[in-house]
Amino acid sequence: MKILLVEDDPEVGETVSMAFSMRWPDTLVQRSETGKEAIAAVAKGGLDLVILDVNLPDMDGFTILDSIRKRSKVPVIMLTVRASDRDKVRGLEMGADDYLGKPFSPFELLARAAAVLRRAASSSQVQEASVLAAGVIKLNQDTAEVFVADQPVKLSPTEFKMLELLVQNAGKVVTRDTLIKNIWGMDPAAADAYLIKLHIQHLRKKMGDNGVQPKFIITVRGFGYKVPA
Repeated sequence: MKILLVEDDPEVGETVSMAFSMRWPDTLVQRSETGKEAIAAVAKGGLDLVILDVNLPDMDGFTILDSIRKRSKVPVIMLTVRASDRDKVRGLEMGADDYLGKPFSPFELLARAAAVLRRAASSSQVQEASVLAAGVIKLNQDTAEVFVADQPVKLSPTEFKMLELLVQNAGKVVTRDTLIKNIWGMDPAAADAYLIKLHIQHLRKKMGDNGVQPKFIITVRGFGYKVPA
């Protein structure tokens, strides 16, 4: 496994590299200290995961993320000292698969990385032709393509897995805890309360839905979410 760590702090870089080496001994952690280096590394391909700091000396992480998403679907976890929901929303809307605030526990980073890698592997597995449908929503599990009213919708691996779970349970409520366990592989009690909410907002926006009178992803207050059968 090859991971690109985009981080200009040597201490953080050493900690992350050591943590991944202990968890996955065969992992190669390549480090870039600038956005320019990071973009060049992604262009070469062969990466399984990018861990991207928002604050870098030559450009911010959002600019780098935008460049990555124009050429690659490689999973991206963003690291940021910015605590505002606005920055988290921006990163997720631009295609980040997860985010983690600084300072962070290396063990939490490893857990989030494992979950992101599982989702990416699941999305790329070759399966028998299978199309899931609920109303005007269609998902092709072979190609990870999504169509709403026959219009293509581009989703990140995390967003695809979330919508896939909802469509598989069309007409039924999928609880917040179920989404967290199945998508992130985390203990719901330890998960960020905004994690599901932000991803649902992004899904709705990409699908042409809204949170006031949603047609595709319905909020069942106090329980979770569902898509009409």
